[in-house]
Amino acid sequence: MRIAVCDDEEIILRQIRELLGRIAGDFFGQVEIQCYTDNRVMLEEHGKEGFDIVILDIQMGPLDGFQTAERLSGMEHPCKLIFLSSKEELVFQSFSYEPVYFVRKGSPDRMEEELRRSFKRIREKLNREIYLSFTDQDDMIVKVSLTEIESVQSSRNYLLYYTVDGRSFRQRGTMEEEEKSLGKYGFVRIHRAFLVNGSHVVQIKRGLRAVRLKSGMLLEVGRNYREQVQGKLLG
Repeated sequence: MRIAVCDDEEIILRQIRELLGRIAGDFFGQVEIQCYTDNRVMLEEHGKEGFDIVILDIQMGPLDGFQTAERLSGMEHPCKLIFLSSKEELVFQSFSYEPVYFVRKGSPDRMEEELRRSFKRIREKLNREIYLSFTDQDDMIVKVSLTEIESVQSSRNYLLYYTVDGRSFRQRGTMEEEEKSLGKYGFVRIHRAFLVNGSHVVQIKRGLRAVRLKSGMLLEVGRNYREQVQGKLLG
């Protein structure tokens, strides 16, 4: 995942870069971050090797954030936009450029919270475009979006995949392999036998002893996985 950050204030650039260094990997795995004080330089780099996410300060020169977003929309490599500004009144003007989120400049804690929300939204959008293929009882291949999968359970040499609408699929595999594969899409290992889709966790029992999913399923959190649940589901 390649992320570009554009702001003409060096202090804000350093702040955002530090925040991204801490949190972006939780959502996208391996991340490359590039910072720019001149949007023209970023656009030139985007034309050579596209960025996946561009975080744009709205009020900067010589090109402001809206002008830059307009140019990005006409370039070959599509990207997800996040606008950055201290002026909340600009949020309505930003809608025409279809940003993923509008992050308000301010305290690091607030910016971190809003960046996490924007990354969660981006990850969910990306997950809708990713499918797993299973073979059903009629020997038909069924494609299932990652967003539909609520949990994965290991059962001897097989993995069982449960969807939010109550379906289940089985295929050979190990939990270790699937944890590595799905971890970058927001799936979290909560037990030696279970992975859960973080976006479908609606409740966490006090003491990190269990999680409840949207379907109502209550799953125990293994003692050895509580720290991971704390960091990835409550961080």
